[in-house]
Amino acid sequence: MKLHRKLLLGSLVAFVAQPLTAQETTPPQNNDIEGTIVVTGQRQSEIDAIRQGVDRIFPSAGPTDPIARFIDPVCLGFAGLNSRQQATFRQMIEFRGKNAGVSFARPDCKTNALVVIVDDPETFVSEARSEQSKFMPVNEQRKFEAAMLRGDPVFAWTSQEIRTALGRPAPHSATIPGLTLPMAVATKVNTDARARRVGLEQSAALVNSIVIFDARRLEGLTLVQLADYAAMRLLAPSEIRAEWQGDRPESILKLFSTKADEVELSMTVFDESYLAALYSLPLNASPSRLKPTVVAGYLERRED
Repeated sequence: MKLHRKLLLGSLVAFVAQPLTAQETTPPQNNDIEGTIVVTGQRQSEIDAIRQGVDRIFPSAGPTDPIARFIDPVCLGFAGLNSRQQATFRQMIEFRGKNAGVSFARPDCKTNALVVIVDDPETFVSEARSEQSKFMPVNEQRKFEAAMLRGDPVFAWTSQEIRTALGRPAPHSATIPGLTLPMAVATKVNTDARARRVGLEQSAALVNSIVIFDARRLEGLTLVQLADYAAMRLLAPSEIRAEWQGDRPESILKLFSTKADEVELSMTVFDESYLAALYSLPLNASPSRLKPTVVAGYLERRED
């Protein structure tokens, strides 16, 4: 991409994170029973929080809409970062992604996941669109303009395409199974379509994912925090806005909350569970499977 020429990077102010220990052999008394009930209630409350978190992150989808995620290897690109910052972002994003089952491309690849940190996101997007008309879809442009009016410190969007149930690009053909005569124009055909007891007839692949930070609004945040936030926004399509705060669960996606006690120093167990669930499900999995998979992974990690 020709997006590296006129980029300015505001200073990133890093800080050092401050560090944050009887089995009952006799029959439980009333107090013990009451304590057990409280623990059980807390566990259910925790599960409810995870479900709420999935609902907040996962884009609205119908029962037959596939779950979008990267199917092709991820190729990271950066704009507005110096070499040291790029190395930190790459290391953290690849670490998080590989732990979740994401594959990454070789260094000489074509960028499909871009992290941008600039002093003027609006000028950057304007110049990028003048060079590449498809850089930002029209509907995302409207959302971006609204985000800039609100003073959001970050904006992210993805582009995706429908593929076959096995994740292969759907070939174009004028011949459609079941039709006697070919169509006048070629269209995409799901060559993996067949009767299925489980799963959808198609999958959805992220083909581009971009996150743009406003460098003027990042004071007090570390590169690790920003890289973990970028990993969640790049690898998982989301409708989360920058001001998410005030409800559960704990997440790096609340990085820009105005409540200091909600700002995490790195990815949380919920974040890791969400990414792992997203990339462990079959490519044609029904959206209804995401939430229970996230909950199961979260509980497993909490018990480790």
